[in-house]
Amino acid sequence: MSSSAKSKTVTSQAAAQGAAGTTDKVELSGWKDEVARLKEKAKAIPVVDEKKIARVKQAIDSGTYEVDIRLVARDILKSELSDEIS
Repeated sequence: MSSSAKSKTVTSQAAAQGAAGTTDKVELSGWKDEVARLKEKAKAIPVVDEKKIARVKQAIDSGTYEVDIRLVARDILKSELSDEIS
């Protein structure tokens, strides 16, 4: 059998197997590495912004910290509505 005939036989066999659904395959190894890299990057991001906390503490201590009562009220309402929906 010539190499051309062998190639056609292999191709037709692969097509027949594919039609039967026996050769379905998903390859995710490349994505696995990317997800692992992003997880590590996310772990490096601090959960607490120490600089912001220091600025707020300083503003409170100096009496210059201002609260926007509309934002506080909005957040309370959002929280209450969210609790009722859940």
